[in-house]
Amino acid sequence: MSDDFQDFKTPVKVPGAPEPPTMGMSSVYRLFEAFIALREKNERQHRLFEQTINRTRDSLEGRFNAFAAETQKAYQQLRQEILGEKKFSLALLNELLDLALELDHILGARPPVPHGEEADPWRRWLAALEIQDRKIQETLVRFGIHPYDAVVGAPYNPALHERVGSRRVEGMDALRIAEQRERGYASQQPEFILRRPKVIVTE
Repeated sequence: MSDDFQDFKTPVKVPGAPEPPTMGMSSVYRLFEAFIALREKNERQHRLFEQTINRTRDSLEGRFNAFAAETQKAYQQLRQEILGEKKFSLALLNELLDLALELDHILGARPPVPHGEEADPWRRWLAALEIQDRKIQETLVRFGIHPYDAVVGAPYNPALHERVGSRRVEGMDALRIAEQRERGYASQQPEFILRRPKVIVTE
């Protein structure tokens, strides 16, 4: 009977009851709390970093677009100015070349100089014209304009030659330069003809 009472007084463990926290379990809890806090902090920093990157990207993109637009605008303006200067220079050179050609024609068609005392004024006038003609020719050379002559026997090219007549020439094919009637003028740039030479073309 005493044994029965002794068994009745022995504490019985209830299955499934939580064990009281120990020192090791507290350390694990604190470790998990620190890990969760660190993860949340990293996520906040990551979001902040992404926002900073996006703002920086937008700023750089905007400044680059503005720079590209300004560069394109400056290029177009410079291109228009250069084209305008080229057109003006080309027009000026053409005017100067016209004057030189007209003066050459005038000197080429000069009448015979009379004899006697009346010849002196004529000679002085012709000498003055020849001096001015030489000055104009020198000016053309300074601006890079030089005579351009057609090559006899070369193929006829409408872009380089002005056809003023044609004739049959023995030993030459058709559409060849048979004769140059008047020389042309060109600039320093190749194939840039200001005045095409006047030529006779073979038939």
